[in-house]
Amino acid sequence: MKLRVLNCGSMYVDESSLVAGIRNATFRNQNPVAEWVEIPVCAFLIETSGGLILYDTGCHEREANLPPDADTPSPYVFKPEQLLPNRLEELGVSPGGIGSVVVSHLHCDHAGYLHLFGDSEVVVSDSEFTGAMRLYGLRGFGAGPYKTEDFDAFLSSVSNWRLIGSGELEYELYPGVTAVNFGPGHAFGMTGLLVELPKSGNFLLCSDALYRSDNLGPPVKPPGLVYDSLGYIASADFIARYAKKHKAKIIFGHDSRQFERLLSSGGVFE
Repeated sequence: MKLRVLNCGSMYVDESSLVAGIRNATFRNQNPVAEWVEIPVCAFLIETSGGLILYDTGCHEREANLPPDADTPSPYVFKPEQLLPNRLEELGVSPGGIGSVVVSHLHCDHAGYLHLFGDSEVVVSDSEFTGAMRLYGLRGFGAGPYKTEDFDAFLSSVSNWRLIGSGELEYELYPGVTAVNFGPGHAFGMTGLLVELPKSGNFLLCSDALYRSDNLGPPVKPPGLVYDSLGYIASADFIARYAKKHKAKIIFGHDSRQFERLLSSGGVFE
């Protein structure tokens, strides 16, 4: 079994959206300068003897079609080869050859190419699916991280949904590969993936349930952008306990330093 880290480009954000209050004003420093940081966009491909499993689907290239002076809080940048379809093609993998796709949540930088996997089982939190679909039906996306174009595309192609209910903690896709229900926090419902590798050890992919290592604390430090702050803290505490129980290394959603270390190690773990 192998775990491949797929570099799908970058986004730029105000660092305070990753860790709330990271540069709070004080009496001595009443006007702190905001920090504009680059964060990775990524996906993970798990190769098993029973087939291929994909965790997240990257960001669609349309999210980068912005004028130079666009006032956007999170622009997406990429090289053509970093787009998920091209990453898979480089590996000789077709979307139709992937048996299961686990989507951590349905934000645009994680579900951008979900529409390509109409033949796959698509695993997502029931709470996330239900909450996001309600917004979609009510035309409530606005300028937020859910994109109408993404939903239009994947709802017309994906038919084999596997929704993880609120009372369901785990769903085993293959021996050693388990979807984990983190509950609400960053979004309506977050799904992680435990990958147990014979040589490299265990990895717990947590996506935006924890952006970076400093979100985990202690104490837990929620991001500036969050759906459910109490749920976020509960989810973070659960992730820490679950990782310890399974002796797993936590892989954060947008941790630039950790991501560089993963890539410098070759980006493939067995």
